[in-house]
Amino acid sequence: MNVRSVRIAVGAAVAAVTLSIAGPTGFAGAAAPAKSGNSTPQTSGTYSHEGTRAGGGAGAFLTQGDNVHFSHTVKGAVNAHGWWKRLDGPAKKAKVTVELQVKDGSGWRTLNTGEKTVYSGGGSANRASAAWKCTNLILKNSFRSVIDVDIIGYPDDANKKTTDVQTLYCGAR
Repeated sequence: MNVRSVRIAVGAAVAAVTLSIAGPTGFAGAAAPAKSGNSTPQTSGTYSHEGTRAGGGAGAFLTQGDNVHFSHTVKGAVNAHGWWKRLDGPAKKAKVTVELQVKDGSGWRTLNTGEKTVYSGGGSANRASAAWKCTNLILKNSFRSVIDVDIIGYPDDANKKTTDVQTLYCGAR
C-alpha cells in the first residue's frame, strides 16, 4: 500500500469518526459568531477537516462570515467580513480571503477582495474585510460574499463559504 493510499484510508476513517460524532451538519455545540451591528452573521459555516481532505492534520474548523451590509463607519459603502473558528486540532492562524460580489447578468462579478492572516475567533481584530463605495444609493443590486480560509502551514482544500444574497440600494458600476 503506497503513502497516498494510506492517507486516503486514514482520512476516510477520520471522516467516518468525525461524522459519527458531529453528524452530517457539523458540530451542534459550536458557538455562533457575535453579531456586528446590523449585519447578520451566517451561523452555519462551511465545515472543513484538513486531515480528511489532504492528510494534513490541521484539525476541524468552520469558515464563517456576515452578510454584505452597509458600513457603520463609511457612509454609502457596503462591507463583508470573513473569519474562521477552530473546533479542534493544532491550527493557530489562517489566511482569510473575502470577495465582495455583485450579481451581473447571469453570473457574479467581484467588486473588491480583502485578505488578512488572523487567529481563530472573529471580531474586528480577527477577520478579513472587503468594502465597496456605492456609486449611488438609488440602484438596487444583489450582493454576496465568498470566503476562503487557508490554514497556515497545512494543505488547503477547495471549500469556500458563500453568504446569503442581500439586495441593497447601492450602485456597483
